[in-house]
Amino acid sequence: MKIMSNDLLTSAHLTGRWFQRNHTLQSPLLGATIQFEIHNTEKIAINTINQANELSPSQYWACQIDNNPWYRWPASQKQMVFAVSPNHHRVIIMTGGNCDLDNVWNLQQDFALDSLEINPEGQMIPFRRSANVLILGDSITAGCWVNGKHASVDYRPETNYVGIAQQLLPDIELQRVAYSAAGVLRPGTGNVPPAKEWLTKLDAHTQIPAGQYNLVVIALGVNDRRFSQKEFESAYHEYVHAVIQRYHCPVALMVPFYQTFKNSIINIGQQFQLPVISTTDWCHHTTDGLHPNQRGSQEAGRHFALAIKQLLQ
Repeated sequence: MKIMSNDLLTSAHLTGRWFQRNHTLQSPLLGATIQFEIHNTEKIAINTINQANELSPSQYWACQIDNNPWYRWPASQKQMVFAVSPNHHRVIIMTGGNCDLDNVWNLQQDFALDSLEINPEGQMIPFRRSANVLILGDSITAGCWVNGKHASVDYRPETNYVGIAQQLLPDIELQRVAYSAAGVLRPGTGNVPPAKEWLTKLDAHTQIPAGQYNLVVIALGVNDRRFSQKEFESAYHEYVHAVIQRYHCPVALMVPFYQTFKNSIINIGQQFQLPVISTTDWCHHTTDGLHPNQRGSQEAGRHFALAIKQLLQ
């Protein structure tokens, strides 16, 4: 039985930002997920389309079934088939790797899922968690460069600090909207504008609903280090105000792991009477001096999980 993209809108739970285009389900974001439970099927086939820039490596996808290790494959493979028992299983499909050259803002070089296939008698229902947290961030939140210095293949949104925290918080859903190189002043890669514009837009032409969350975490700032403190404080203050106005839920600010503009973020948190997540000594291991590697992601993920748990109490 083939399950088309429009059917997934009701038979699965989507996190991150997804949209339908050309009969496919697409997302511009690393770490976006399709979550569901299945039973009465002995297989699940995932059919993907590689929409990467012609100069980019293939985009990657990842999948976890129950609590087994994540499995990754290139979108250019077109189909990945998993054999399963006919018992009940939880499945998470995640966008796993792309490249800075992929023009997700203007040219629709997004992740694209064509369809899923299960046995004819198989059944699928959405899988949701009880609480919902949104993290607004950059390449570190997205999961870039965790496993090495090769774009796409070495990205690990499933096991970066957000992915590790998700493993430790099974009842709390950690969603992310994050773009490589993005800041409140600096544009992201893929022709993505600064954060205030993608706060409300899916791409250059499409507005997106806010959604409902129990908590929103702003994890931006490190990519704005080329700008002056005064410029940053003005733009960050404006961005925090925009987030508060958009989501109407508790908001927390997170100091970048690199401690960029730490004092400014703390001061702005005090102005808005918002909690500030201190990240001092969270990460001692990086791929390139900035992005946590897998060991650093484990460290930071444990700290982040504890911070989220405390904020939701």
